[in-house]
Amino acid sequence: MTPAEAIEAAELAEAEIRYRNQLAGEMAAAAFERGRQAGYVQAVADVKAVQRGLVLDAELEARRWGPGGREAFGNPRPGDFPGRAAPREPEPELEAG
Repeated sequence: MTPAEAIEAAELAEAEIRYRNQLAGEMAAAAFERGRQAGYVQAVADVKAVQRGLVLDAELEARRWGPGGREAFGNPRPGDFPGRAAPREPEPELEAG
């Protein structure tokens, strides 16, 4: 092997190393971007699942306690039976005078 052939072989090896380093960098950047996008999609899905759970919990509470929530649970509601109290007699009218 002549010195010129050795120099040419070394330059070829350096070019190959530069190419492989560039390729590895591009592959790492692409893998990072895919992972970032997948993580973002998963985060959105997790938030939506939590929001759905909150909505279902709120609907369950509304069905359980009715309108007004827990604080108004014992209050009379439309259609409740008024009871069997004796009818009230009308109060006598007072004469102005």
